[in-house]
Amino acid sequence: MDYRTIKWIVFTALAMTVPVMFFLFVVVMFMPAVFFVAGMGYVTPKLFLPGHTAESMSFIVLLGLHALIYTVVFYGISVAIALGIRLIKRQAVRVCTVAAVCLGLVLVTQLPIYGSGGHGPMRWYTLAEFFTDLNASYGTGRAQMVYGGTLLVLAGFLVFQKRR
Repeated sequence: MDYRTIKWIVFTALAMTVPVMFFLFVVVMFMPAVFFVAGMGYVTPKLFLPGHTAESMSFIVLLGLHALIYTVVFYGISVAIALGIRLIKRQAVRVCTVAAVCLGLVLVTQLPIYGSGGHGPMRWYTLAEFFTDLNASYGTGRAQMVYGGTLLVLAGFLVFQKRR
């Protein structure tokens, strides 16, 4: 496993598991960063509806700023982790180390550290419970589509990456 593959696997695992803060005036949410990009995609069609352009554009900009900030942070973390793992000489140990990092991040999803609050108190969930809440709000399968789409994009990058 080369440096580039390790970096992008760790980056994607971070973006899909680590809860990050989304702040919208009185609403605060802690969710995986991948949902910022998904939210931009969700709002984009509303740009073309009469009377919704300004509101939709402001949401896209706000979500985009959050996504940009967390992309830079997660990219830096993934580069540091990949540089450390690259120092491991044996390929099997590298693969096991990447798997252990990803497994550790998956275990984070079992903690009640995702949630949202606004005018009322903050409610905390595990990631699975957070998905249930999102599915109730936006329709069944939306959260799973975000994760499935992200995994397909990652797989495409890894399969078609330029070998040196």
